[in-house]
Amino acid sequence: MRFQTGFGWAGRSAATAIALTLMLSACGGGSDSGGSSGGSATTNTAPTFTSAGTASVVENTAGTAYTASANDAQGDSVTYSIAGGADAAAFTLGAGGALSFVQPPNYDLPGDANGDNVYEVTLKASDGKLDSTLALAITVTNDREGITVKRVATGLVDPVGIASLGSGSDIAVALKANEILKINGTTGAASQYYVFKNSVSAPVPGLTLLGLTRAAASGASKSLYALTAQSGRASVACVSCWYSPSYGDLADISNGTSVAIGTGPDGAAFVAIGDPAGTLAQSSSSNAGKLIRFVVNPDPYAGASVPPDLYLRNTVGNGLHAPSGVTTLPDGRLAVSDRGGSVFDELSLTASLTSLNFGWPFYEGTQEVNAGGAALSGLVMPSLSIPLGSDKRQSRGIVGGIAYTGSIPGIANQYVFADADGRIWSIPLAKFVAGTTVQSSALEVRNEDFKPDVGTIDHPIGFALDAEGTLYILDSDGDLFRVSAA
Repeated sequence: MRFQTGFGWAGRSAATAIALTLMLSACGGGSDSGGSSGGSATTNTAPTFTSAGTASVVENTAGTAYTASANDAQGDSVTYSIAGGADAAAFTLGAGGALSFVQPPNYDLPGDANGDNVYEVTLKASDGKLDSTLALAITVTNDREGITVKRVATGLVDPVGIASLGSGSDIAVALKANEILKINGTTGAASQYYVFKNSVSAPVPGLTLLGLTRAAASGASKSLYALTAQSGRASVACVSCWYSPSYGDLADISNGTSVAIGTGPDGAAFVAIGDPAGTLAQSSSSNAGKLIRFVVNPDPYAGASVPPDLYLRNTVGNGLHAPSGVTTLPDGRLAVSDRGGSVFDELSLTASLTSLNFGWPFYEGTQEVNAGGAALSGLVMPSLSIPLGSDKRQSRGIVGGIAYTGSIPGIANQYVFADADGRIWSIPLAKFVAGTTVQSSALEVRNEDFKPDVGTIDHPIGFALDAEGTLYILDSDGDLFRVSAA
């Protein structure tokens, strides 16, 4: 740099000198050759995910379900986090991108937002400056959970009821045309067990069977009790309680009234009778809509008059619409299944066996469908309410089930039941808390677990346990299935 001729410092301020110095500094150093030194800074980029956007795991998986991975072009360390997604709350993310379910997923009772067993979560990978995201979908697949189902008998004509015979794997199956079969649940071998006959040892004309249970007879013995129908009236008949069966008359069922029979916590036979119109369910003048307890009269001729039959009976409840099952839970509560008219099916549990009111025609489920329900005495609100409909957890007619307490882990200590269109459900017994009503959203859909080796369970009509605790399902098309551990 050269100063112009005549340039001098005289009269120049200090600021001028400083400005000049800064100008010189800005010019930089270097030679006249024009060479330069240094270079431009590297541009940072966000990490890139290398792990897939989909994965699948078997239900009940408790460990790592998926491991996130990403590369960073600049070699920076990458951290992972959950950034969102419809099912973000179902997951926890550990060190190194290990993604796990907060609770092991249940295929039969999905916990994802739309209930399709595909869990959606968004993951984020960050190098501390920039980040990228991955929309991840994890599909939960089914595990049969130790359940195997085998068809052990087929070709049963118009089966209507099933019960244990109290010995080994022997099962009794009632056929509509007045015949009870003995079927070995292991081999499937079948033989005639009983036919109701008249005084000349001929099958009773026009008698049909409607249901079956095994309950207390004389003393400590137990016998089969059959629901029978003749000339439009339903009766109860104890098999082998006497030389000739006595029929305990129940009700007129010519209008299609439903009846069901089962065994109560005291060992007695309990018969549930429907009242579809709802005009007699709350009336003491009729058996319609009632729950009636039957036991054998130990001394029927001890009184001053001859009894109408050989049973002691008492009405323990009313308010039934279309009962479809009676059984007893391990805790001693009586369980009554009742089909609704237009809104809900229900399962009602009760420890009391007196003065019960199941609510019809005022209630279906917990919904008051006709005014006046609040004034009912002894009202038994349902322990389980299932809306009518065609979805997986809606009913086309509840079929009363059984409490299974055996060794199959997937259904141990659960109530197993169905609907008339073949939906098979289960629910842990622990969910039946006194004074509360469980909604159908708690039901596990078990159809894939209960898929049999041969045939289909499409219209189940009854469940039973043999003396060894093995579960059986009877289907209306004539198939008998055994459910056992895989």
